[in-house]
Amino acid sequence: MGKGFLKLFSGKKGDDTSKPVSQVEFLRDFLSKHNYVFSNDFQKNLEILKRKHLVDSFVVTNFDGSIVIASEDTSQSEAIMGTAMLSYIKSELSDSEAVLIKRSDGWFMLFALDKKVFIVRAGSELASIELKALALELSILLEENKAALKKEKGIIG
Repeated sequence: MGKGFLKLFSGKKGDDTSKPVSQVEFLRDFLSKHNYVFSNDFQKNLEILKRKHLVDSFVVTNFDGSIVIASEDTSQSEAIMGTAMLSYIKSELSDSEAVLIKRSDGWFMLFALDKKVFIVRAGSELASIELKALALELSILLEENKAALKKEKGIIG
């Protein structure tokens, strides 16, 4: 009797686990209108990544709070605060992947990857996979920039 009732109830309720087709189509249409072609200009590439991932700004730091790259002129205090906050949370909750903080002006997100801390600000939260994708792209861009600088200076490495 209980299973029959649940089947009857679930059949009338409907399936709300399907993909939101209209939202997926909107995102596909939106992304198809943007051509993300990277250039030799490092700052332009940072702007492209901001648009691509729909974020307002990001900062990449070492775990001591020193800034590696920043999409905007952000203060050193934000970098230190973000790394300290992530270090504390990691010490208390070692299995945590990301920290998302809702603020009045949007979201403040912290993510660690390859001995770097990624501090991201956006109007809406990013999923862990989105943060990881942004972090990987920033890491690749940073490595390419280092290689280009070495080549420019004639350093073989």
